[in-house]
Amino acid sequence: MIILNSKNFKSNYEQIRILELYKEIDDFYNLECPYCQSDELIKWSSYKRTIYYLDENQKLKWELLEIKRVKCQQCQKTHALLPECIVPYKQPILEVILKSINEDSDTYEYPFSYETIQQWKVIYHKKYLPYLKTMFDNKKEIMQKILNKIIDTYEKFYQINKLILMMSHKGIYNMACF
Repeated sequence: MIILNSKNFKSNYEQIRILELYKEIDDFYNLECPYCQSDELIKWSSYKRTIYYLDENQKLKWELLEIKRVKCQQCQKTHALLPECIVPYKQPILEVILKSINEDSDTYEYPFSYETIQQWKVIYHKKYLPYLKTMFDNKKEIMQKILNKIIDTYEKFYQINKLILMMSHKGIYNMACF
């Protein structure tokens, strides 16, 4: 299985549009076989899959989506091409699942059973939440390093500017270009 994101569509569309683009486009870019990393993938077949999604009015809709498949010329393995908004082995797209697990049980209106939503919550908390926390912590570290670099650069600029002002005040001219 290969998960497609916006770079595979040669487009910068939002995630909502990715599903529409997926239906229209037959040529995908930057694809590699997950097993042998070959880029020699050819169109192979397709199959139908029921998906649930939210329309513009946030109403739940369903449709049969044709899932495209490719075959690797190197290792002869076949792979389904799934847009990033489709969760593997699930009918509802990611947005519907996230909305379902965050929805208040009193106002819940989707046709998924309580047990199914509880399973999604367990999977979310065990599998995805630690991953998201790790991503956030990494981004937090990176942002802290960037901020530290900015502060260091500002302090160096301030020291150099102070030195230039002192030198120009003592009679050394043509040093400051500010």
